[in-house]
Amino acid sequence: MVEDIYQLKWKYNNTLNRYYNGCNYITDNPEQFDKYINKVMELKAEIDRLLDKIMDKQNVTTEEILGGFELC
Repeated sequence: MVEDIYQLKWKYNNTLNRYYNGCNYITDNPEQFDKYINKVMELKAEIDRLLDKIMDKQNVTTEEILGGFELC
């Protein structure tokens, strides 16, 4: 099934938020770094995959890459 652009952007925004939360958590709790770094890196890989799919369909700004997409 081909994902439409809205679904890709929604997944990107959700994954980006989880990634930022994970980065903040391991920064605030360095003793948990080894436990959670692999999950954070998986989220980063998913962000890259989703972004590639979105960029195949439209131009993307730096603001959208770093802050997510407006979905209204």
